[in-house]
Amino acid sequence: MNGILFALTLATALGAVTVGGVCFGFSALVMPALRRVPAKDAVGVMQAVNVSAVASLFLPVFTGTALTALALGGWAVADWDAGSSGFLVAGAATYVVATFGLTVAYHVPRNKALDAVTAGSPEADRLWAAYRDEWTRMNHVRALASVVAGALLVAGVAAA
Repeated sequence: MNGILFALTLATALGAVTVGGVCFGFSALVMPALRRVPAKDAVGVMQAVNVSAVASLFLPVFTGTALTALALGGWAVADWDAGSSGFLVAGAATYVVATFGLTVAYHVPRNKALDAVTAGSPEADRLWAAYRDEWTRMNHVRALASVVAGALLVAGVAAA
């Protein structure tokens, strides 16, 4: 494994496990805390979190990792090495599909729907009851997928 591929792999693995840690923290700490407060407060906080998520350092790490994963997966396919390429492709695909893709297809539409209601309204209260449980369940998947992606990428480095 040459130096550029090595650096790209480690950067992508670090990004994946960082995103996984953020998702885990959200599932383990933030969502249980929001479950303990009135729905109007929880909706307002989650709306603020959704704004912060796209205006913080999280977004470049999240999307940058997807871009480096795509590049890494392409590189691994184009320059196939029986020892490491399978791990690299699997890790890259796991992040792109199960973390980034799940976010775009599942979490973002739900976040937008939550952002469109007024905290404290009956509609917001109804939406929150389903959002809280369903969003969190799929966030567990996102967290696990990110960590698995990072582990597969590190396995690719070790196998090289």
